[in-house]
Amino acid sequence: MVPPGAGGGTPLCAACFSHRVKMKIGIVGCGYVADFYMTTLANHRELELVGVYDRDAGRRAAFSRHYGARAYDSLGALLAEPDIRLVLNLTNPHSHFEVSKAALEAGKHVYSEKPLAMAYEDAEALVALAEARGLSLSGAPASVLGEAGATAKAAVDAGKVGRVRLVYAELEDGPVFLEPLHKWRSASGAPWPAHDEFKVGCTLEHAGYYLTWMCAMFGPVERMTTFASRRFEDKGTGQPPEEIAADFSTACLEFGSGVVARITCGLVAPVDRSLHIVGDEGVLTVMDSWASQGAIYLRSPTGEAAGLTGRVLRRLQRHLPGRSFLGRKLPVPRFGGKLPAYPSCMDFARGPAFQAAAIESGEAPLLSARFVLHVTEIALAMQAAIGGAVLPLRSRF
Repeated sequence: MVPPGAGGGTPLCAACFSHRVKMKIGIVGCGYVADFYMTTLANHRELELVGVYDRDAGRRAAFSRHYGARAYDSLGALLAEPDIRLVLNLTNPHSHFEVSKAALEAGKHVYSEKPLAMAYEDAEALVALAEARGLSLSGAPASVLGEAGATAKAAVDAGKVGRVRLVYAELEDGPVFLEPLHKWRSASGAPWPAHDEFKVGCTLEHAGYYLTWMCAMFGPVERMTTFASRRFEDKGTGQPPEEIAADFSTACLEFGSGVVARITCGLVAPVDRSLHIVGDEGVLTVMDSWASQGAIYLRSPTGEAAGLTGRVLRRLQRHLPGRSFLGRKLPVPRFGGKLPAYPSCMDFARGPAFQAAAIESGEAPLLSARFVLHVTEIALAMQAAIGGAVLPLRSRF
């Protein structure tokens, strides 16, 4: 069960909120990730896009033209638009603090891409500003609100694995720097921002996907031991090594609820985005946190499917390479809306949609400001832990 104050309650399907609210939004940042939000915005008729802004005039024009959206000539002009109530901050992470601060000071609610800021003190200042102004501040990633995330959380809450003892979270995205990165383009033609991705680092880009799931299930982390390293100094972008963030990080997390977890992020090992929740009575495995319709398996405490089928599979798996996670497949509700192509098969706009519903109802969203701050603190600590560190956590939610 989720401890009090952990933002409990099983996330609902976004369709439950359709037509209950009509929130007018503005988008700041028209880069690669913005196309994922535009693709999934079609799933949420309760969100109405008023206009967009990007400091790159060419990118702004291309994005505006592709989607038929109004383009503002400056950030100030977009923030001065009285119809816009919620600003989606999809800028480069190094601009998150500046843009979110300006939006909050303009009286707008804010949904930010991860992380909230590149420094914990800046992220904390944004939360304090939002609370002082009576505004809602939330942020990505919102995959915990997807069908797979809700199914996994409901299974844990229902005691399907018994008392949770240990969690393994893998966020290995493979050596993408060996891929033809210069050819990657978004739907509106934005190039994949390789320099920014490697400078920001895979930890800040990816750790939040399972940190949000675990914090939603088990509450806040009280203490962590973490280590990071840069295994490949040359990513093929011409950047000096000191400009490239760690491409491997790992942390052991001690939750106040008693659960212990290990999370690993990297761009070195083969792709593995699985989650294993180990309890007294079973093991729950999520195959991919980036797939809102992804497979979830329930196995026995020793790791195999139950009954005769389980025994047969266990014998077969002895002769198969790698790891196998076969078990009883749990039903994941189907979603008939639009999702980006592999690998980012998530409803990116669901986070702003749930935030909008929470604003209208006066309730705090699951991804509340304090919750997102906590996840940001953990990810920042993992990112910075070159050589290793043991850290107490300051934030709570």
